[in-house]
Amino acid sequence: MENFRRGNGSHGRVYHRSAKPRKNAARAFGESADWSDHQSCEALYTNKVIDLLKCLRPGQWVKNLLLLAAPFFAFFDHAQAESVFVQTVKTNPMSVAVTLAVAVASFILISAAAYVVNDLCDVSTDRKHPLKQHRPIVARKVSFGAAIPLAVLCLGAGLAGAAWIGLREGQLNFLFVCVAYVVLQLLYTFLVKRLSDIGVIVLAVGFLLRAVAGAVVVQVYLSSWLMLCVFCGALFVALCKRRSAFFVKGQPVPTSNEPRILDFEIGIAASVTAACYALYTLAPKTVANFGTEHLVYTLPFVILGLFRYLRLTYQEQRAAVPENLFLRDPILILTGILWVASCGFILTFAR
Repeated sequence: MENFRRGNGSHGRVYHRSAKPRKNAARAFGESADWSDHQSCEALYTNKVIDLLKCLRPGQWVKNLLLLAAPFFAFFDHAQAESVFVQTVKTNPMSVAVTLAVAVASFILISAAAYVVNDLCDVSTDRKHPLKQHRPIVARKVSFGAAIPLAVLCLGAGLAGAAWIGLREGQLNFLFVCVAYVVLQLLYTFLVKRLSDIGVIVLAVGFLLRAVAGAVVVQVYLSSWLMLCVFCGALFVALCKRRSAFFVKGQPVPTSNEPRILDFEIGIAASVTAACYALYTLAPKTVANFGTEHLVYTLPFVILGLFRYLRLTYQEQRAAVPENLFLRDPILILTGILWVASCGFILTFAR
């Protein structure tokens, strides 16, 4: 350790004697912000396994459970009773479980790669954000030299899983959806992220692709009404997240009219989401396919979820990190469980 010393004001970091801190050093892509003139600065990063895992944002993996929506409703759909999916569930449920598990895992890996790329591109601006500054790449716990291979590995593994499903099922539709999702994420990261209205629509389309992926992986039909519900619901969450970002503790108070505009957009998205779900449950095709019109009685749980999310957005200002709400807020969790349970009970009874 004789060639190393502990610097003052470096928060206990140990660096090589030849590495001199340079104030206002140039911060280029891939350089260390503190040691831009030191060629071996990669060694200053710990690159711990736990930090590498945090780069993949495990809290957001729950979003990919949306892939199970189409198979769930297709199982109770009378019009698809003779489909390969329903018959396979009855004769070989383990095969279906493996396919869906690999599909969800593939989307988790692909979306995780997108998160890493997003952090790499926004590292300079995220350092000024009260919440994002704690992410491992931004906080200088994970180096670019470790993060880039991590993103490539996750993307490759995710696409490999999608290709395996394609070879196993004899069709590559799921792989095509995964590739479309990758292109969409690159478009969002490098082009439309800072375009307010277009950005939230692109995010909502990403959720829609998850629902579509769940349908194509088991080759079932996905109702256009259900697709519209997913899109509008995702748009509502994205708008709430964007509004809450204006009022994160430590951020300057906004002086523009953007929050007021978002208020109107959030109201529209919430109303359209509830209306679409109500129309979906009462649509003649839905009633005929499921053999019941009682699905409309699950509407109160959808409205309660929307109301709770609005309260968390406006009163508690906690919607800046949506995954924390869906994983930690007891009322939202209970509402979701009751909605799934009531749908399952009504559809099982009708069947």
